[in-house]
Order: sequence, then structure tokens, then C-alpha cells
Amino acid sequence: MTLRSRLALAFLLVVMLPLVVGTVLLHRGVPAAVQDRQARGLVSAAQLVGRLVQSTCGQASAAAGAAARAATPGATPAQVQAVADQLVRDGLADGVRLRDARGGVVASSGELPDVVADCTSPPLPAEPLLGARLGLRTAQGAPSGTVEVVLQLDRLLPALQEGSDGGDVAVLSPDGRTPLAATHRVPRTLALAALSDPGHAVTRDGAVAVASRTGPLPVVVAEPLADVPLLVPVALGVLLGAALLAALLAVQLARATTRPLEELGVAAGRIASGDLTTTIPVRGSDEVARLAEAFNGMALDLRTYVGALQAGRDELQAGLSRLGATLSGTHDLDRILAVVLETAMASTRARAGMVLLLSPGRDELVLAVARGLDLPPDLRLPVGSGVSGRVASSGEPLHGRTGDGPGRLRQGPGEPAARSVVSVPFTSGGTVLGVLDLYDRVDADEFDANDLASVRTFASQATVAVDNVLLHQDVQRMAVTDGLTGLGNFRHYTVTMTREAERAARFGRPLALLLLDLDRFKAVNDTHGHQRGDAVLVEVAARVRDEVRDVDTVARYGGEEIAVVLPETDREGACNAAARICEAVRRRPFGEPGEVPLTVTVSAGVAVFPEHGTTPASLLRAADTALYDAKGAGRDTWRLARPPVGGPH
Repeated sequence: MTLRSRLALAFLLVVMLPLVVGTVLLHRGVPAAVQDRQARGLVSAAQLVGRLVQSTCGQASAAAGAAARAATPGATPAQVQAVADQLVRDGLADGVRLRDARGGVVASSGELPDVVADCTSPPLPAEPLLGARLGLRTAQGAPSGTVEVVLQLDRLLPALQEGSDGGDVAVLSPDGRTPLAATHRVPRTLALAALSDPGHAVTRDGAVAVASRTGPLPVVVAEPLADVPLLVPVALGVLLGAALLAALLAVQLARATTRPLEELGVAAGRIASGDLTTTIPVRGSDEVARLAEAFNGMALDLRTYVGALQAGRDELQAGLSRLGATLSGTHDLDRILAVVLETAMASTRARAGMVLLLSPGRDELVLAVARGLDLPPDLRLPVGSGVSGRVASSGEPLHGRTGDGPGRLRQGPGEPAARSVVSVPFTSGGTVLGVLDLYDRVDADEFDANDLASVRTFASQATVAVDNVLLHQDVQRMAVTDGLTGLGNFRHYTVTMTREAERAARFGRPLALLLLDLDRFKAVNDTHGHQRGDAVLVEVAARVRDEVRDVDTVARYGGEEIAVVLPETDREGACNAAARICEAVRRRPFGEPGEVPLTVTVSAGVAVFPEHGTTPASLLRAADTALYDAKGAGRDTWRLARPPVGGPH
């Protein structure tokens, strides 16, 4: 073999060896990386789907509580039936049934099985629904009936599939052997394998699945195993093209190449084996020297590129890990939005950014969190104006250069100035919840389509988290708030009174309880109708709230009775508060312009800890007795409880 042939062959080896190694590594590594990322995504999806099922159980319990509040001792069957029908019409339940103490049906709406199991108390029967069961009691504490509510799992499937990012979702029976609801058939063997190790991906027969037992029922999320079908043809095409080009160059360069080629081959072999720090000495200015310079530049670019890839990968993994941990571990909306913004900025190398949420009136964007921007904390941007307003109005993302020229994005009043911006909406079920804005890259480049895709990914995850937080807040609010007056409900009163009584006993601090009752309120309902009576009750609640401190608790005890818990208040302060409330109710008639004005008064009973009782129950009895004394004294007045016989207890 001639020297020219040997040099040509050496050149071909130098050029082709890295390409072959890269092709083999690409062919083996990329599919595994894609499938590993798919498995990690399914783990988060399964956890999210499990929490959605769990939140649906909470919705059923909240609906049962709403029905239970309607079944007051004075409520008629028609009123109870109306509440049950309203819950079904509003989509808060698929079936509502109220039974009396003997098991007879008082009201029923929608379809329910004969026996409804409570989803908060497993094990559950293998039925395609989630149910809630709540016992009713009289004022004396005796059982008076039950409330049963069901939600069909099939109605939850679209939300579950959206939460799984498009994967197949199956909600299984408690033993995991029977599918109760599914967007697509998940193979039974795959579901059982996933259930044997919840929270970890299981691969079988070209599919991958993850199970979660977070909620009352096990769920399985499955997808076909990701494949990269075009990888091999593209790699072979690139390899073939590189081989042809290398052969042509070898023929031309072999004529002028001499001994330095051995040095070049050794260095190329080191680089091909992974030692990217290797450089080739440059001697002279001939073709071989220029080749050496080019090879050194290629090695430098490769080192830079590999370093950037590793840094980007580490940064992205850290961001996704932090984001996933925050989304799954907190209901703090501000913290979630801050982590989403910081992760989005890190992944796109943005200098600054902010998150805005729509106001309750949906006509303004309100600043929630910002980084790298000097903005007023009460910033508000009108919907439809500027970049953020356009995104909130249309629900479509925008990115590009800002300014007033053709093709530029015009900023609205109050929006921060920037050269380049990307703006993405938080959208849930077609409804925009807010907007994520990023400004100017650190490297001075403009945001591109890849940046937009990354930001949309973070926004989609944030949307699910925001939805969960808002649902959690609604459930919490409904659990302690009276739906008519906006005061605390009986449960809120019970929890607050128990806590304050324990604190007063532990630290020896004063505590007072007022029990208020509207005088002759039945006559208002009978004469002017229940709608007018409700309006009066709402206004009385507002006036009572205006006469107490922020630290005091005002709750609707039941019907037209209102309880006021006054921490750090002695006998004199409690009596003054009762007098102020009676005066506030009587001094101004009730009614809107055009309505017949009504004069309404209240009677009040006052009990003080520990003079009239040392427990919530004894204080309540004392205040109730004092309330009857006030009624007997002619109403529209207050009375202080009498000391109990035998001393406080």
C-alpha cells in the first residue's frame, strides 16, 4: 500500500471514527433517555391524577355538607328537595339523597345506589362513583337522618386525562382488579404490575404505566412506550454523507500530507475516545498546519458545546425537580408561582419576569410575583391592552421584539420596558387564569420557538397547580362559611369556641359569648316572604360584624340565631358589645329603596368565662338562658347570664 493510500485511509479513519461512535451512542442513548423522561413524567401524572380523584372525594363531602346545612329542623321537604336539585343542576353532585332517622327518603335528586359508601372511609365497593355520607343530628345531639351524595367517575375522566398530559387513565376498584372508569383500556396485566409498585414506572409489552394510591381509589396512567423511529435512518444518512465527503477530501489532501499526519491521527484518536482536552501542535502554514488549526477549533467548539449541554441538562433537571416538589407538596399559591417563574427564567436564561393573575372581575391582570423588575406591588394591567393584556384576552402566547414598528409587540401602560419578551397564558378548560411574562435573555439573544415551548410546558404544569390550590381554597372556605350571610357556620363557631375556651383556661384570660336572636323574625318571613327575610338576615349579619373587633368571631349558630365569640373580653366589655349590637340593629329600618321599611330588633344573652361556665357547652347554656330572659323582658334588649347554681362548671 502506497503512502498516499495509507494517508487517505488514516484520514478516513480520523473523520469517520468519531461519527461512528457518536452514531452508536446516539442510537443507544437517545431512546433510553426519551423513555426514562417519559417514565418520570408518568410518575408526576399519576400523582396528579390521584390527587384529582382525592379532590373529587372532597367535593362530594362538601356537597354533602351543603345538603346537610339545608336540612335544618325547620326546613320543609320541598326546601330540602330544592337544595338537592340545585346541587345536581350546578354540577356539584350527580345524586343527592336525604333520609330521616328511620331510613325513609326525605329528598332525592339524580341517580344513587341503594347504599352509598363514604369515600373518606375505605374500603370502598367496586362502583364507578365516589360517594359521601354524612349523619344529621338534632339540636339535642340525637341522630335525625343521613345525607348521601355521589359523583360519577366517568364525569371526571376528561379532567383526569388532561392531568395525565394525554395518557390513558384508569380508575380501579379498591383491590385494583376491576376498572371502574377508563379513557382507554389499560391491559390488566400492566395495571396489576404497576399497582404492585405504586409511584414507579413499569414497562411491559411496548407500554409503560405508573400507579398511584394517593386518593381513595387506585389509579393507573399508561402510555405506549416512546420510540424514535427516524433516528436510525437519519444517523445512517449522516454517516454515509460524511463517508463520501471524507473520501473526496482524503484523495485531495493525501498528496500534500506527510509525516505530521501521524501526529494528527494520534490526536484524533484521543478526541474520538472522549478526551476533549487534546490539541494538535501547529507547525508551519501549509495544508496540514491549517488542518491542525481547524481540528483544534473543532475540539474547542465540541468542548464548549458539551459543557453547555451538561450545564443546561443539570439546570433543567434541578428546575424540574424543584418545580415538581413544590407543585406536589404545597397549597401556597405565591410559592408555587415564584418557583414556576424562577424555573422558567432559568430554563430560558431570562433576565427578568413576572406572573399576573386575572382579577375576580376578569377585567384586569394583577401582579402576583416578579423577579428582576422594579414594579409597584399593586400593579394592574387592563385585559386586552399591551402584550400581557392581549395574551389574557386571546388565550394565545406571544413572543418577539417589542416596540412600535411593523411586526413588533406594543407594550401597554404599566408594562415593563424590554427588548424581547415571551408571554404565555395559564389556561384551564379554555379559561385564562393568568399570564407568565419573561423579558430579555442574559446572552442578549432574542427568545425563540424553543424558549416558547419550554415556557408553555412550565405554564401547563403551573395551571394544574393553580387549579388545585383554588379548588383547595374553595373547599376550605365552604367548610367554614355560611352560604347566605357570609358569617362563619356552626362548625366554625364550634372550632373557634373550643380553641378560645382552652386558651382562656390555660392562660387565665377573660372570654365572653353573645347569643343573638332576631325578634319575631317568623312574622317577617310570613308577611314579606322568605326572600325578604333572607335579605334582612344578611343585613343584620353585616351590622353585627361592624360592631365587633377583627379578632372577634361572628357565626350563624342556626336559623336566625347568631353567636359572637369575644376573646380577651370581660363582663363589662361583653355587656357594652351587646348594647351596641342591639342599638345598631334597631336604629335604622331595613329595606331597599321602593320596599316597605321594616323595623327589626334583636335580643341578646351574655355569658362570661369563667363566671358563668368553664366549657363551651356550659357557656352556651348560660348565654341561651340569658337570651330567654331578654325575650321575657320584652325583647330588643340584652341580659347577663345568672351565676350557675353550685358554681361554674
